[in-house]
Amino acid sequence: MKNLSRIEYFISLHFIYILATISIQQTYAQTPDETRFAEVNGTRIYYEIAGQGQPLLLIHGGAVDNRAFDEQFYVFAEHYQTIRFDLRGAGRSGDRDSPFNNAEDVYQLLKFLNIENAYLLGISRGGGFAFDVTLEHPEMVDALILVSANMGVNVPAYHEMFDRATEAGKDKGARAAAEVWGYDPYQGPRRESAREKVLGIIEENMPRFRYFDGHEPVEQFRYSDQPRWERLHEIQVPSLVLSGAYDNEVARRNSRNWAEGIPNARLVLFEESGHLVNIDEVDKFNQTVLDFLENLQ
Repeated sequence: MKNLSRIEYFISLHFIYILATISIQQTYAQTPDETRFAEVNGTRIYYEIAGQGQPLLLIHGGAVDNRAFDEQFYVFAEHYQTIRFDLRGAGRSGDRDSPFNNAEDVYQLLKFLNIENAYLLGISRGGGFAFDVTLEHPEMVDALILVSANMGVNVPAYHEMFDRATEAGKDKGARAAAEVWGYDPYQGPRRESAREKVLGIIEENMPRFRYFDGHEPVEQFRYSDQPRWERLHEIQVPSLVLSGAYDNEVARRNSRNWAEGIPNARLVLFEESGHLVNIDEVDKFNQTVLDFLENLQ
């Protein structure tokens, strides 16, 4: 019995060691390989990098920051060198205090990181910036993924909500603005378990995004004034267009138009998602993106 107890004791120690090792590995796996600031176009851009292989750059949308990709970043980093960052005026990046070009910020960030070729994934307005970089610097982009991207086309229901959120922010503060945005039937998350986190991210970013304090927004310009929809045919890289079935009708139509206008683009509709496809249907979104990129290898 004494020998048996000793064997059991050592087995227990070994088991504890294995559990501790797994825990350490999991903690390490959830830590960016690099967290820094890039000096880009007269401002500081916060970025995170994890993983190895072909670079995959994630570009978030409005009123949020890089945390919008929390449920993608480390999943994608298991397969690619994945980069997420805060756009100018969001998260930990510098303010939007002088005229600027978001797409040029993206391009200069890639140059700063010595990245010659990358896959670009942009959500909402981030999709427009990814599109612009692909047009202006096609030699740098190996694939383009547009998620709920309206690319400058007016969606009246969105602008009505933006105005209500801005007024709520002026009257009652950032939390009130975030609730208008976060409970919107199109822009808000449909996955209830994600709502509070999304509201928190919007609350932090909304004052800088919509200027509650009376500041006039600075000019944001593009490489070209030509509407993006007129240049869809110029995209010559493999492209994937993702859209939510519960997003606004105009937004869904926009996504269909992008998929039809970009040569050989593929459209995937997410049946349980609104605007925030990557948050509403996390597993399907992640697998759809990974499958698309894997088929390019």
